[in-house]
Amino acid sequence: MKQVNFTHEGGFPLEQETLERLQTAYRSELYEALKRHFSIDLETDYIVAHATDNQKGWAIIHQQDPANPNNPVGILYPIAIGAQTPYLKTTRTDKNLIYGTGASQTAYHDYEAEYSQAKYKDEVIVLENSDVQTIRYYDVSSLTLITDIKTIDEILAETKTKIDAIQANINVIEGNINAIESNIDVIEGNIGTIQTNISTIQGNINAIEENIDTIEGDVTNINGYLAKALVDTSIPGTTNLTLNYQSNWTNTHVGGKVYLDNTNTSTDDFILAETSPHSLLITDSANQVFKSNNLLDSLLKRITALETQSASSIPVGMIAIWGKTDPIPRGWEEYIPLKGRMPVGQQTFTAEEKSDAIDGDGGNGISYYRDIYGSIIFPFESLESAGGRIGKTLRIEEMPSHKHGVGRFSGTGNSAELISEPWEGNYGAGDFTDSQGGSQPFSILNPYRVVRFIVYIGLSADITAPTKPTLSFSNVGNSTLRLNWTPASDEFGVTKYLIYKNGNYLGETASNVFTYYVSSLTAGTQYNFYVIARDAAGNLSPRSDNGDITTTAIIAPTIPQNIQANSEGQGQILVEWDPSTDDSGIVQYELYRKTAGGTYTAFQMDSNTYRMDSGLSPNTTYYYKVQALDAQFNPSGFNGEAHATTDPATGGGGGGGCFDIESLVTMASGQSKKLKNIEIGDKLQGFSFPNEIDESDGDYMVWNGKLNEGVKAEVTVVGKKASLQPNYFEIKTAETTIKATGQHPLLVTEDGENVKWVCVKNVSQNMFLIDKTGKTKAIESIVFKEEPLDVILLDVEDVDNYVISGIVAHNNKQPIEP
Repeated sequence: MKQVNFTHEGGFPLEQETLERLQTAYRSELYEALKRHFSIDLETDYIVAHATDNQKGWAIIHQQDPANPNNPVGILYPIAIGAQTPYLKTTRTDKNLIYGTGASQTAYHDYEAEYSQAKYKDEVIVLENSDVQTIRYYDVSSLTLITDIKTIDEILAETKTKIDAIQANINVIEGNINAIESNIDVIEGNIGTIQTNISTIQGNINAIEENIDTIEGDVTNINGYLAKALVDTSIPGTTNLTLNYQSNWTNTHVGGKVYLDNTNTSTDDFILAETSPHSLLITDSANQVFKSNNLLDSLLKRITALETQSASSIPVGMIAIWGKTDPIPRGWEEYIPLKGRMPVGQQTFTAEEKSDAIDGDGGNGISYYRDIYGSIIFPFESLESAGGRIGKTLRIEEMPSHKHGVGRFSGTGNSAELISEPWEGNYGAGDFTDSQGGSQPFSILNPYRVVRFIVYIGLSADITAPTKPTLSFSNVGNSTLRLNWTPASDEFGVTKYLIYKNGNYLGETASNVFTYYVSSLTAGTQYNFYVIARDAAGNLSPRSDNGDITTTAIIAPTIPQNIQANSEGQGQILVEWDPSTDDSGIVQYELYRKTAGGTYTAFQMDSNTYRMDSGLSPNTTYYYKVQALDAQFNPSGFNGEAHATTDPATGGGGGGGCFDIESLVTMASGQSKKLKNIEIGDKLQGFSFPNEIDESDGDYMVWNGKLNEGVKAEVTVVGKKASLQPNYFEIKTAETTIKATGQHPLLVTEDGENVKWVCVKNVSQNMFLIDKTGKTKAIESIVFKEEPLDVILLDVEDVDNYVISGIVAHNNKQPIEP
């Protein structure tokens, strides 16, 4: 999709390319239609349709309007053909055109999207042609999929089928209801007959009750044992046995055991109750039963009072030292603010005490210290304040002021190179001694023993420990492994898991984490691990079983044999060797290279048993050695070396410097122009450094500068020369390809800080190029091409460099060979 900007001063440049892009210009009406039809809101991003291997997809992403950044709008992104992956990459390209005023303005915005296997960092990229790309990544799973019309129709059709089936069931149910209503009428007639029978029965019951009253009156006059107990059935459905009827004897004795089979059950919760209106039956020393109306209530009140008292004389919040490897006691937990720190007592001062300490600097280093700005700091005034380090590197400004004696030496050094030589003849003494010291950090620890600080949080009513976890192991290597365990259960919930190695505390996880990664182990060594679950009350589960495990032994790959090197021209050497073997089956090769008198440096690591080493200098001898690495990067070691000499230079590899005529040159305006179209007098972009060496004043190839000191500068083209060269070098980065002859110097850095000029033929992949924004660019490949190339030389003034193919190159003057 395209969004075109017609608002710039100077009118709109109607070029053929612009008109073609206008045919597919951004249509806000299309977005508004989609927004209305699919109920799209400004807070949600959508997938309208996923792309497939056969057709494009579409997504609606809400981003800032380039023309009005404060107005978020929905952008309809076309998704490139391809299989769906977890992430969506969107690219907005701000396209510039030259307007009638001669100014380069943003003319339109190009929107594209494609699926991505990974989610990279959002970024803004300035392309060689000065177009600006805004790249953002989105998680596809977070995008709302808009259901298409066909799917909605299918859902509605299925819903209608279900409704029809429900309606059919309703008709059957209504028939059953009618039959039930007919039966109810019959039942109501039977109820009338039953009610008549009930009235007859009620009359018989009344007659029976009158007879019972007569019998009870007779019983009261009976003497002897028959009157001692009475079975009462006067209440329908119940039978009551009354002892000591009408209290006509004093005591009731039960000689055998008493069983109460049908007692009433109280629903009162005496666990939580603080009082009770109920009574208790108690016996005295003569086994007489009494009813107490207040004993139960009194006991509950006394229990409540005991429960509200502190269960321990230890106040909650008290901090103590725990120096054992055993689990922390119940009621305590680790005090995190003191984890890895040493406690210091609070020290406060009145204004007068501070003044006395400061007078004459007498308290410096005792009650206060001065920071690097000379400000006085009293560090122990505030509770919970923290500071300090366990190690330090001493700075020059922190050393006591002192002098070094200088002997009779003649100095050839300067502030950058401190070189001293024995005194000879009439030379004077040097200004500097040799550098001393290694600037190594040192420990500032006193003798110590590691303990744990614990804080009392109080005992809980929970005294039940969690169940025991079951431990297992996975991913066991020679220095690492992973612990896994089944969750423990607890009536109030587990709060954490404690991990121990060889009986010593190792670490802990949260209640919902059942795995722990262990590193820094020794190969071929047995270890014992166990896990303990802990609940909120501090109750600890039993230790887990199955705790012994042995790490794997280190078995290095076999040493690569029969390394050979053969020249393949002026800039290439083919290096080959025999394969290695390893028990893991995974082997990579680390190839090292050096020149005569140099130091070996690793420059390649992959699984191939050969390397075409490119970008080398002509007529130069290179030495190689190789070692194998397994999956854990255990090295095999080396077995000999091989060497070869590249062919002598025959053309562009060692002649004057020049670039491909199709290369893009960055103008001072920020626009790009092909090298073949550059004219004398054009203004280009270059970089100026404060200590640079002009090519007319010295050997700029020995110059070194700082990348952060480079400032963009405007340079003028004063000369131009075209030629056909027989060969060249091709250098690729992620954003550009450079085609240049071997002698042309490029600005490079090896550490991201210091920069220097290096001829194309001497550039290696461990170097970084500098782009037009002053940032480093990694080199992906360097290849020497034995084929002709049309090139052009530029001569510029003001500063001796310019930007071509997006990177900084030196002027065309013949450099002095380093």
